[in-house]
Amino acid sequence: MRWPADEDFWIGVNLPWLNYGCDFGANRWQPAGGVGQPGRRAVLRDALGRLAGRGVAAVRWFMLADGRAGLEEYPSGEVTGLDQCVCRDADAALEELERAGLRAIFVLFDFHWFTRARSVDGVRLGGRASLATDPAARLLLLERVVDPLLARYGRHPSILAWDVINEPEWVTGGTRLRPRPSGVPRPAMRSFIGDVVDLIHRRTAHAATAGSASARTLPLVAGLGLDVYQAHWYDRLARRAPLGRPVPDLGLDRPLFLGEFPTRGSRWHPGDILETARQAGYAGAMAWSALADDAASDRDALELVLGQAAAGR
Repeated sequence: MRWPADEDFWIGVNLPWLNYGCDFGANRWQPAGGVGQPGRRAVLRDALGRLAGRGVAAVRWFMLADGRAGLEEYPSGEVTGLDQCVCRDADAALEELERAGLRAIFVLFDFHWFTRARSVDGVRLGGRASLATDPAARLLLLERVVDPLLARYGRHPSILAWDVINEPEWVTGGTRLRPRPSGVPRPAMRSFIGDVVDLIHRRTAHAATAGSASARTLPLVAGLGLDVYQAHWYDRLARRAPLGRPVPDLGLDRPLFLGEFPTRGSRWHPGDILETARQAGYAGAMAWSALADDAASDRDALELVLGQAAAGR
């Protein structure tokens, strides 16, 4: 199975992390790793338990983020593999998902993976554009990091899909959001995403998607073999990509779901966003967010929307 053929509109939630970039794997800040640690696992269990039974089809959860945890690297920056905590943390995450009766869309990379490198207390953040622009470096990343994850978890029933990268437009030159040169040229980003999609198809029974920042920029990922398209919607980009635009008008060859929408800070109520997406022809929608603490997240509003959705089923 790649993507469910169910025609019903489904509702999901962005988890999206307990601690950004630190849920899977170790680093100098957390030598014992992420959600496999008993204390963090308890927090995860509580969060998933609150979502279970609320009509939630899936959670969207960031894995490697900006590369701050989970990687083994040479001082030169060459990635040599995943550290020993990554699979322990992923095993714990999947056990808790299974316990809660939920499925995950795991986001492999965030666009911050490709932003300018910086170091915080000895931990390297970002600075990995060459892993997309250099074909040899990209191949090593696929072989040493992505393939081991997909090979180990490619048949796990608690995984719905693999999201290659969150909002690549912000670091990609030649897109409608980044018309000027940026960290990764458009052809290189398309090659990077396409190579990961091919590996997902070879190694797993799961769907492949990518988190486009807006429906306006879906051409960046069109034709790369995605099983389902994904667009995000926030007010700041709404003028050029209205949420109410009918999905058939986009000319896509696969279904489209709304991968992120705000529960706070929008002129729209979250329930109205959901209904507009449903009427426009989206396959589903995932609220932002269950655990993030930012200007787009309101847990009380999320609880209300999920309660209404569960009551309407």
